[in-house]
Amino acid sequence: MLRMLKALPLTVALVALATVATNCGTDHAQVRFVHASPDAVNMDVAVDGKTVVTDLAFGGVSPASDYLTLTAGNRRVEVRDTGTTSDRINSTVSFGSGKAYTVIASGLLADIAAVVLTDDHSAPQSGQVKLRVVHAAPDGPANLDVYIVAPGTVITGMSPTISSLAYGQASSYQSVAPASNEVIITTAGNQTRLIDQTYTLAAGQIRTLVTRDVLNGGAMSDTPIELSDLN
Repeated sequence: MLRMLKALPLTVALVALATVATNCGTDHAQVRFVHASPDAVNMDVAVDGKTVVTDLAFGGVSPASDYLTLTAGNRRVEVRDTGTTSDRINSTVSFGSGKAYTVIASGLLADIAAVVLTDDHSAPQSGQVKLRVVHAAPDGPANLDVYIVAPGTVITGMSPTISSLAYGQASSYQSVAPASNEVIITTAGNQTRLIDQTYTLAAGQIRTLVTRDVLNGGAMSDTPIELSDLN
């Protein structure tokens, strides 16, 4: 199954994968894969019949840093349980040239879907960090509020940095100060903390946080997957 991952205001497309290329250019794209399906086993990913990712565990990202360089165009992508030939996801889709993407296997296994974000690698404002959040926890609240604040901040009465982020949505990139940032995630309209993590970020970095379930599902994990978009 394929699902479009809505974003605000990111350009979002259906999964688009490509044949592995040897270098990056205008005919190529960059892609990384994230396993966020809590009750799925480890996964392999094939593009046009060639395996490009093997044994990707829940909560993992491949490559662990940077991206694969792939040939742009219409390609067939298959996601399957590691070591098997039965596809969980199989589709022919378009992958844009000169762009970078994050492909997420999301949802419980019965509804597993591959979704993709277009990653914005344009530099943050001078002396700043760019940070976005993706809601990919199927057993979490339907909508989340996100507070990005200095560590120790009391959020009572504050407006969230990101409001009502729905499941299957990505926020826009937020411009935040470097050093330590506390990311607090709550049910929309309720300031009880579900996730409370502190991230130390340096000026010029771009990061994505992906909320997920605990292993096997049933509840949202308190530890998002942290992705290094740039630097």
